[in-house]
Amino acid sequence: MRSDFFAKVPLAPIGLAMRDALRFTRLTRTAKKLFRNIGLEVRVVGGSEPAPGYPDIVHSQIWPFATYSPWLTDREFNRVIEVIKENTLLDYYICYDLWELIGQVAKLQSGDLIEIGTWRGGSGSLIAKRAELEGIDAKVYLCDTFRGVVKASALDPVYRGGEHADASVEAVRNLIHRLNLHNVEVLQGTFPDDTGKSLADKTFRFCHIDVDVYRSAAEIVEWIWPRLCLGGLIVYDDYGFKGCEGVTRFVNEERGLPDRLIIHNLNGHAVAIKTPTVHNFSKTTTSSVEPLALAKAT
Repeated sequence: MRSDFFAKVPLAPIGLAMRDALRFTRLTRTAKKLFRNIGLEVRVVGGSEPAPGYPDIVHSQIWPFATYSPWLTDREFNRVIEVIKENTLLDYYICYDLWELIGQVAKLQSGDLIEIGTWRGGSGSLIAKRAELEGIDAKVYLCDTFRGVVKASALDPVYRGGEHADASVEAVRNLIHRLNLHNVEVLQGTFPDDTGKSLADKTFRFCHIDVDVYRSAAEIVEWIWPRLCLGGLIVYDDYGFKGCEGVTRFVNEERGLPDRLIIHNLNGHAVAIKTPTVHNFSKTTTSSVEPLALAKAT
């Protein structure tokens, strides 16, 4: 229920108290998951507000009116969700978006798949299962530090480093075993610093980035882009979420580049599609903030 409705009914004090209590918890993804487990979908709705330090990045609750719900009749997707749901912080709709995008990159002739920031392996295993079902003859690499977020900087208003460290290689491998996957390799360490060397000669059709902070996302894209096939996709999980404004800023800076299309999905994803370079391209961006050198963020 929208918070502005509470002011119009006799139970306004109760409603406002609930709203304030929920804001106090900040409704992290984990908290939302707990509510969903008891059959509740809880959202905090208020006015729009700019992110701290980012006046051009404004947040408000998004309420689309679309109703088409193909995920409800996708039996294989829902079967996989039941297996992976305890191993991911991503919501049902984001997971379906990944599921469908893997179906699309099956059209490409070559290229492996990679996820950086796999946490406990839920979304990565979903990606690998759809790739297997599509008959994609490629490896799926699941990468994580398994010690939490790295490379947080002054460009990231919330993250300080070390968050989401409650994961392990064993948890990922156990999930891979439960889904009977044979197309997956788990890489432990900072990417690309520690693990990129082993993949230097690979090409990729799909990359899922879920690293929460500007510098980590930027360095991953710098490494992956020359290895991404034409038509290949990069999916930024954190683009549309409060607290991840560093990633939002980075993706907005990428919009003006001539060799990619950037699409904002209202579920919070941003998707970059690699295209041939357009000649005589005049750079324009939708962001009023100029790119900030990474060196200034350290």
